[in-house]
Amino acid sequence: MFKEESPIAYDAPAELKKWPSLKGERQKDRGPPYMVYNGTLADCVRELMGKPIKGISLYDIMTRPQPAFDQTVLSPGDAAEIAMRKDFPKA
Repeated sequence: MFKEESPIAYDAPAELKKWPSLKGERQKDRGPPYMVYNGTLADCVRELMGKPIKGISLYDIMTRPQPAFDQTVLSPGDAAEIAMRKDFPKA
């Protein structure tokens, strides 16, 4: 999904958002996702990775496209892939 040779600007602005849910399922018909955290891309990835695995599918990270990825919405799977990169800032 990501272009490994392209750097990621981990300090880019990003928002962690959560979808309305019912019984652990996204309810897209109940409105848009709401903001849970506002910070950098790295901070949002850390926040998301700290959530309980059971509900992690309810979250998305919104950020600007970068050379390494061309979408504005990053899924929990995308966030996990970012967190595993060698250049991801640990703290």
